[in-house]
Amino acid sequence: MTKGLLAASLAVLFLFAYLTAIRPAYTVAYALGILFLVAWLWPKLASRGITIERTLDAGIPTVGEGFEEAFTVRKRSAIPAPWVEVTDLSRVRDYQPGRIISLAGERTSWTSRGIYRQRGWVTFGPTRVRVSEPFGLFKHEIRLNQKNQVLVYPRVRQLPELLMPATQHAGTAQRTGNWADYPPETGGVREYAPGDSFGRINWPLSQKHQQLMSKTFEQPLTADLYIVLDLDRSIHVGEGEESTLEYAVSLAASVAMQIHERGRRVGLIANDGRGTVLEPHRAVRQDRVILDYLAIAQADGTQSLARAIAWEKLRRLPRRAIAVITPSADPRWVTTMQSVRGRGRGSSLIAIYLDASSFGGSSPNLSFDLGSDVDLYVVRKGDEFARLFRTRDAVRLV
Repeated sequence: MTKGLLAASLAVLFLFAYLTAIRPAYTVAYALGILFLVAWLWPKLASRGITIERTLDAGIPTVGEGFEEAFTVRKRSAIPAPWVEVTDLSRVRDYQPGRIISLAGERTSWTSRGIYRQRGWVTFGPTRVRVSEPFGLFKHEIRLNQKNQVLVYPRVRQLPELLMPATQHAGTAQRTGNWADYPPETGGVREYAPGDSFGRINWPLSQKHQQLMSKTFEQPLTADLYIVLDLDRSIHVGEGEESTLEYAVSLAASVAMQIHERGRRVGLIANDGRGTVLEPHRAVRQDRVILDYLAIAQADGTQSLARAIAWEKLRRLPRRAIAVITPSADPRWVTTMQSVRGRGRGSSLIAIYLDASSFGGSSPNLSFDLGSDVDLYVVRKGDEFARLFRTRDAVRLV
């Protein structure tokens, strides 16, 4: 409206000067016309060469951890920019690092702080810059598409000591399945021996050494504990950090880290949309693999905990120590888990039940019996994980 009024006033002034031929009227009209043109050109010229450098020291961030981002705005144009509005266009929750600055010199810097409020991939940027001239009549906008992506891991909290079986390698465990079900890992190469199959020959190395070389294989490791994470979309309630999904993912991450820090092996099975199975591997750090998965895990599964096809994998494992994390009140998953884990040496079952009613869900009609040999933990909204206590009484769930 201001620009429109100014343009209309200039038109009226020029008309008045033309009709009256008064010299001061011409002078004022020309002066205001030049001012109008300068005000229009100023932000366009001043915004040339403006760049923004955003530096984020990501590290290995987790939900609830603070971060610090440094902004440096540089201007190559000699024309000053007295009013520059920097706006962050990313969708980082509760984070507004933008500022209004004046660029008279070559650069301006500041630091902005925030807290990671959500797990998964977090994108910082792009950035919008609006440059205005001193009169505030015209603005010129530019968009800088620099982006920084950070993978935020779920919150890892202290847990009470879990009762786990003694560490044991697959080679010393009782075999209850066929090792052909598990893909072998390449351990190295050796000279070809009569009887080796042609599928084991490493042809590139054979050509290099001018003799046949055979691959050697090792069986994969099995886990001392498998975490079973319930990601059935129909049972999770709540929003944001105060939801059964975020509590379940945080519990899974906390259990995995506790077991890994003891020097034991941990795997994970989830009834998500892909039927995820994460097994220990000699070549990679399994704690990092599990955390990478949990950082982006979503409740997108369509099968209940009891019917998930991933349990067929558990039935073939020589060790069946299981920690189930679920808000499901369906008694069928208890029967399934009891049959899967077996009764052999090292078998144990930990049930971490999330009380969905405390997260805003309906009150469940609990009717299942976990048995006397199951360690049960009940988690409600607002509970501190370190203060969870073990119980064997199913009535405590009500």
